[in-house]
Amino acid sequence: MWTAATGGTNLYPRLALLGGVSEYVGLSSKELGRVLHVSQQSASQRILELLEGGLIQRDLAVRKQRVRLSPKGLEVLRKEYADYRRVFEVKDGLRVRGAVTSGLGEGAFYMKQRGYKEQFRRKLGFEPFEGTLNLRVGGADLSTLDILREEAGIPIEAFSDGGRTFGGAKCFLATLNSVECYAILPLRTHHTDNIELIARSHLRSKLALADGDVVEVQVRL
Repeated sequence: MWTAATGGTNLYPRLALLGGVSEYVGLSSKELGRVLHVSQQSASQRILELLEGGLIQRDLAVRKQRVRLSPKGLEVLRKEYADYRRVFEVKDGLRVRGAVTSGLGEGAFYMKQRGYKEQFRRKLGFEPFEGTLNLRVGGADLSTLDILREEAGIPIEAFSDGGRTFGGAKCFLATLNSVECYAILPLRTHHTDNIELIARSHLRSKLALADGDVVEVQVRL
């Protein structure tokens, strides 16, 4: 499979810039070879390998082949973008923008579990309010979540209680409008566009937040 260390993923940003994220883009092997400075045969081989890896999709129903990034390919590109951000941008912290959204009450349920509460007291130094502030993240901020998923954070271990298993998570010290809080990322949830915040108090009430309000969280690493 082509990775960032090879020439294969040069096709990724090209396709994305040409609009290949949301629609198919007409791109012949000859044109691709010219863009990547390789022979037409090599370009055709790269397309086949990316197809076999499930990283791009191709439509041959027209005279010129049309290609686009697959969901898997888009995820790989986003991961690579996050890696580059870690190299050039990330120092001691990150900023994440998101829109306040109402959850399904799951945060409150999990925050009430003794196995979590005991770990919060021991590792964070306090017992958080029994609920979370949910933020929906979009755009470039999604790559910031990818970066956080790669960081160690403060581990919250999985545990079992009454025959039910509760998954692990990791926390990061953060501030929201000068209020100290913690960003919490469940370990068994992947590729989500949500981030949850916990704090000593009810953040939504304390900061007078409503659904749709866009806020910026400063997360320390």
